[in-house]
Amino acid sequence: MNYEEWRNELFGQPPEMRPALFEHCPEFYRVPPNQAFDYIDRVLVDPEVHTLFSKDQLGNGINTIYSLNCSDLPSLYKTEGDEARRIRGIENLISLYKNYFERYCTGAVKSIGNDNTDGSMGYICYMFWDVFILYPGNATPAMINATLRVMRMALESHNDNCLTSAIHGLGHKVRYVPEASRILQQWLLRPTTKNPEILQYAQIATTGMIN
Repeated sequence: MNYEEWRNELFGQPPEMRPALFEHCPEFYRVPPNQAFDYIDRVLVDPEVHTLFSKDQLGNGINTIYSLNCSDLPSLYKTEGDEARRIRGIENLISLYKNYFERYCTGAVKSIGNDNTDGSMGYICYMFWDVFILYPGNATPAMINATLRVMRMALESHNDNCLTSAIHGLGHKVRYVPEASRILQQWLLRPTTKNPEILQYAQIATTGMIN
């Protein structure tokens, strides 16, 4: 299955369906793991997807890639290739923020975790680091550091939803990786938003006491 066929199968499902219920064609599941990992990296920077598919279809596809409730694809970040390949895949997640979350997660952040204005894309944006397969204890220190670099770069955004996503992820890592708190504290010195809800959330996140 070539890349375009795989991409179209990933995103071309009915937008009203839940990703966990998708039944993709047999060829989709037969793509070798190393090739599927390469396809994921490619889809994060593919400009065509934004002209071919709706926001809901794209959101469902991104959920399929990153939620174990929807597919086995997230396991590629844990098992495929050597450490250097996995780190490269993790670092490519900044393109997920820039090309998907910044573009489609445009709803106002008024109450952290309770806004559903951006559909499945908004859900995976906020919950990304909750559902992402890697966490301290099941990944190497270098891989965890790569996730921190992605979150630090996401904090450079001026999109409130991207900021909330990164703050949420860092807050969950504070208890295990002290660097996460330092990243948040540094950002609070020069925040990229004036949204009081997000600033308060970031302050709480420095302690690790978030849901």
